[in-house]
Amino acid sequence: MTHYLGKLLRRNLRYIVVIVASLVCVSLATQTTFEDVFEEIKSLNTLATETQGKINDLEEEHLSAKLQYRNKLKTIDGQKVHNRALTLQIRKQEDNLETLAESIAKVDLIKSQITPLMSQMIEGLADLIELDKPFDLEERRKRVEDLRELHERYDVEDSEKFAQVLNAYEIESEYGRTMDVKQKDLALPPDGKINNVNILRVGRIALVYQTLEGNETGWWNPKSKEWERLPNRYNTPIKNGIKMANKQLTSGLFQVPILVPEEEEN
Repeated sequence: MTHYLGKLLRRNLRYIVVIVASLVCVSLATQTTFEDVFEEIKSLNTLATETQGKINDLEEEHLSAKLQYRNKLKTIDGQKVHNRALTLQIRKQEDNLETLAESIAKVDLIKSQITPLMSQMIEGLADLIELDKPFDLEERRKRVEDLRELHERYDVEDSEKFAQVLNAYEIESEYGRTMDVKQKDLALPPDGKINNVNILRVGRIALVYQTLEGNETGWWNPKSKEWERLPNRYNTPIKNGIKMANKQLTSGLFQVPILVPEEEEN
């Protein structure tokens, strides 16, 4: 038993000596490399800090690139929509160009026809005035002369010329819907004595005169192309018509002479 304990003690003692020797070696190693370890750790920390900064920079660059990529995608999508709209617009413009080309061709055709047409319309208007009742002859004839001069000008567009011709026709048409009265000297029938009279125009239905005293009335006979005296029974109706034209009497009815077409003989 004593031998066993001595043997066990010697064995444990060897272990203790090894452990102490190891500790001494570690202690000696620690004393010789401790500062180096701290320097290494400091270098590692510095490297880690620098690495983390680079990582952060890369992360920011990544986020910026990602944002730019998304913006580019949005821009591309918007550009696609814009391009589709432009494509539709171009197609419409191409259709309009085709229509415009057809219109230009028609305009050239119309332009070649409009000049002789305007000339015919002006001369037709002149004939109408000469065949119509003789009211406002100076004004109406001058309008025709102005149109003739305008028609010969090369510095005026055909559209403007045509507009003026249409305006003249509109004025002539308006005469048929209005009534007016003017004073002028007139050679009265039957002896042709000059007298100042009121000349009443009732549309294009009748053109009559009445002396300022109201005691003599006459009319323009479109068949004979002369002024003729009317019976005295027309004095009052024509006087009322003159007052209506001068806004001195409210609108109403009054009697005027008209030419009744003769019946054709069988």
